[in-house]
Amino acid sequence: MKKITTLLLSLAFVAICANATVTVNVRTANGDAPYIYAWVGDPINGAWPGTQMDETQTSVTPDGLVWLTQEFDYDAINIVLNDGGIDGEDPFVKTPDILGVTGTVYFTFDTEEGDFEDVTGNYVEIHEFDPSTLPSTVVYVEGKEFAYFVAPTTWTKCDVWVWSNPTGTNFTQSGSWPGDPINLVGNTTDGEPVFQWIGADIVESDRPSHIIFNNTSGTQTADLEYVPGGVYNLAGKLLYTVEPPTVNPAIPGDVNNDGLVSSVDVTALYNYLLNGDDSAIINGDQDGDCIISSVDITIIYNILLGSGAQ
Repeated sequence: MKKITTLLLSLAFVAICANATVTVNVRTANGDAPYIYAWVGDPINGAWPGTQMDETQTSVTPDGLVWLTQEFDYDAINIVLNDGGIDGEDPFVKTPDILGVTGTVYFTFDTEEGDFEDVTGNYVEIHEFDPSTLPSTVVYVEGKEFAYFVAPTTWTKCDVWVWSNPTGTNFTQSGSWPGDPINLVGNTTDGEPVFQWIGADIVESDRPSHIIFNNTSGTQTADLEYVPGGVYNLAGKLLYTVEPPTVNPAIPGDVNNDGLVSSVDVTALYNYLLNGDDSAIINGDQDGDCIISSVDITIIYNILLGSGAQ
């Protein structure tokens, strides 16, 4: 399908998110209105196979295509599109479970063949994730399996289910669904709660392959590919990966690690030797003997004299 360069109005998209409304737009290959089975814990659009979309409720995209539309007053839902079967009975032509549907989405669905495609990116601007929106508590965890989840604003708790397909290992302590509760570590700048999962020590021969986040009430992500340090959202997108902090090599003579060698570094060593004040000491040991002494001060003086510094 040709990429649509014209985007929906940003204001309309923001309003949808603010009102915690999910808008599902569907086009079918033959024009037949599909059924939507939807649930959040319990069914919210009728029992299986759900309710057929109303052909009088439509939306039109900038490329002139007409879409069947249905709104749900939830921040996130799970759905299955299907053909309604024959008198509501098998066989059904249906999509897989589409989990964690949020905001405005656009799907194409063939009610005869079952082909399904998420074309939301053609019509709704997909913003690149800005990691600066995350709280400062989102940090790298050395030697542990770990991941983060950016939840909808209505979530007050989150559980995680983690496993390995290759080895069959389950990495939750409970060992039973919905998994282990994980900690709320802060909020994004948009007020979305951020949860942290920290698992067992890393064992290279047996690591997780998949992870699911859920709110214990029926709303969950799909089976997500586990990426160490991954930051995920309910739609299943890997937003960001937390990497180990970059350690810059120490500059000889730069005691406080400010990138400069100056009298401030000498003062820092004097304060340590005289008063035990190590608040400004990061690279204090200059001669590599694992002891901070007057020898280290002499080394810095020589560096300053050699550079012509006063």
